[in-house]
Amino acid sequence: MDLCSRIKGERGFSNIPSNNAQLPCPNEKSSITLTVIICKLLLEGENAIRQNVFCTALLAFLVAGFTDDQMNEKPAKVKAEEENVENLVVSDDGIVTFKIINNANVPQTQVKMLEEEISNAYKVIQQSIKTDYIPSNEIEIILFPGKDYSWGFRDKIKLYGVRYGKYPLVHEMTHTLLGYGDNFDVSRGFLTQEGFGVYMENKWGKDNFPAHKMMKYFIGKSKTIPLKKLTDRETDVEFFRPAGPNPRANFALMQLSYYQAGSFVTHLIDKYGLEKFEKIFNKDSLEERLHEVYGKNVNELEAEWLAYIEKNYTEPGTDEKMKIENFYSLESIIDSLDHEYFEKE
Repeated sequence: MDLCSRIKGERGFSNIPSNNAQLPCPNEKSSITLTVIICKLLLEGENAIRQNVFCTALLAFLVAGFTDDQMNEKPAKVKAEEENVENLVVSDDGIVTFKIINNANVPQTQVKMLEEEISNAYKVIQQSIKTDYIPSNEIEIILFPGKDYSWGFRDKIKLYGVRYGKYPLVHEMTHTLLGYGDNFDVSRGFLTQEGFGVYMENKWGKDNFPAHKMMKYFIGKSKTIPLKKLTDRETDVEFFRPAGPNPRANFALMQLSYYQAGSFVTHLIDKYGLEKFEKIFNKDSLEERLHEVYGKNVNELEAEWLAYIEKNYTEPGTDEKMKIENFYSLESIIDSLDHEYFEKE
């Protein structure tokens, strides 16, 4: 009986042809198995010592031809499933599904922690105030590398800073879940939306924004933007979304407006409660709404707010300034801003 005929009798190789037929090219696993069987048969014959040396060399050559990746390679199905894993978070009420897109290559352990934060943020935002806005059923949270401004839109959030553990997840989710303008435009201004985002982030998030202490600092430098300019639809965009030719000035104006909005909204909520604030959140004609809900005009509310800050807060100390992101960049620019920004009309 020739060798191939004898191999055919071995388990797993019944389809191998005999005589002069060409053996098919097996895969790596079957190659090793086939080599072992051949060696077994050769050793049954004469010149066993010589054939033993031959088989040992053959096996060594064959195994050495496989890379570590080939030897440890996972089945194609498992590999494909792992590569297509989606980090999904479904809200407890089943209404919204969040999909995390990890463009920043954040470690999976950190992504898992973020999933829990998303779930918790959804709960506290939904329990905060009620609006007539209906959020999207599917929201992407895209993680970006580096540090930049994060943004929350109707069906996506662009989130920076996750790798550094400092990112405004709650702030941006507040926009995405409660609405912003009329379908995320600027038709209803910025102050209540950005101010409430700061309030919620400070209360529930990781990106602390010491709004009251910074207001005390701005008051001391006579660098407070009149509240009327932040509520007026003709002027608010100049501060919340500056587009001037000087990027440094744009940065400072935007920082100032967010600190002031956060401090003012926090004061309103702490003094008058969420129920009243709910009536002015993301509404048009904000100045009229403020007077209607609080019984005071913009100037009166501003005076009350600034007096509260003056009496109850101190400026950030040196250690606190070191922890406030971009504090020294802001400090180096603020004195060079046009004084007209801070003048009352």
